[in-house]
Amino acid sequence: MIKYAFLSAIFLAETIKAADGEGGMPQLNPESFASQIFWLAILFTILFALIHYIFLPKIEKIRKERDETINNYLSDAKSINDSINSIIDDMKRDFDNAKNQQSSELREAFEENKKILDKKFLEINEEFEQKKIQLNKDIESNRISIISDLPSICVNLSDALYEKIMKDKKKGNVNEFKKLIGE
Repeated sequence: MIKYAFLSAIFLAETIKAADGEGGMPQLNPESFASQIFWLAILFTILFALIHYIFLPKIEKIRKERDETINNYLSDAKSINDSINSIIDDMKRDFDNAKNQQSSELREAFEENKKILDKKFLEINEEFEQKKIQLNKDIESNRISIISDLPSICVNLSDALYEKIMKDKKKGNVNEFKKLIGE
């Protein structure tokens, strides 16, 4: 910073020496006012015309294009957002429909399987009842046959015991046994 202050002091001192040699500052010399005002008017008019007719229209054109581009991007973004929202709504609706359809299909399958299970259960119960009735019939017929064969079985058993105990073979009579037991 000290260097810049020193350099500007030297430059200023040289400028003052040059102005002293010519008789003062040329900008403040009244003889050159007319030419300075003339060139000021011409330069101001040229700069005004350049800025007003060339640079400002280009800047406005760029600004309009930028605004149009931004508006196009915003409208594209809005349309994309709307389409995404509609796709999301469609997906939700499709998901709900699929969920409802799956629930109804599961319910129908459950009801159908329940009917099949109930039918099988009834068939098994009927089969079980038939087997139970058949077994009861078989038991009853076996009981009747055992009861009817009981005297001959008892006679055969007593004959076998008599033979083992007495070592004598003697055959018993079923009719005598029946008389003995009171039949």
